[in-house]
Amino acid sequence: MSQSADLARAQQRFARRQRLVRWRSWLPWAIGGAVLVFGGLIVWLFYFSAVLAVDGVRVSGADTVPVATIENVAQAPVGTPLAKVDLGAIAARVRTIPAVADAQVTRAWPNKVVVVVTERVPVVVVTDGSRFELVDATGTAYRTVPDRPAGLPEAKVTGTRREVTIRSVVTVSAALPSTLRAQVGSISAASPDSITLNLGSGVKVVWGSSDDSERKAEVLSVLMKRKAQVYDVSAPDLPVTKGEKR
Repeated sequence: MSQSADLARAQQRFARRQRLVRWRSWLPWAIGGAVLVFGGLIVWLFYFSAVLAVDGVRVSGADTVPVATIENVAQAPVGTPLAKVDLGAIAARVRTIPAVADAQVTRAWPNKVVVVVTERVPVVVVTDGSRFELVDATGTAYRTVPDRPAGLPEAKVTGTRREVTIRSVVTVSAALPSTLRAQVGSISAASPDSITLNLGSGVKVVWGSSDDSERKAEVLSVLMKRKAQVYDVSAPDLPVTKGEKR
């Protein structure tokens, strides 16, 4: 009996070892298969299923530009899996809106496209006598308004090189100290090299080109300690005053 029992136990141990060997040989295949199934499920979920598809746009940073306009121009592909959306193409379309200086687009899981816009900020208003154009710090005219906005220097631009002249006017305006900019009633420019500031008191400042604008602003601040009708800083190393008052 004892020998039969020992033999049976030995056979059971051998069978267990064989099962263990077979299990260990199949384990890597089982793990690999599970990983493939899980990976396939993830790919399907993110790239082909409707579970994580775009269902709308979230806009931030818009103040003067209507949110509806941004949503329409963005053309976010509703129903398309969010992972497959071309964010760069959406941003490029939003940047075509004249009043938008920049746009950044990101994904907000599970279903939203987020558009963050940076609007242009006007630094001068350009007029030809019949309309007013808002111009930002890059010299880009981006919106026409019926009335002159308060608090912005008005630039009367004439001549053929209009865009270049506008950029020169913006450079000059940006170089002015805030106290002096507040005194400017209008800026006249027939070309990029013939810019004149018309102060509210009737005083004129002949600026010339936008070159050395910061230097010209410094010279003008000193020069205006003398009362005069005309200050000419077009050549900042040789400034001139006319119609001095004593």
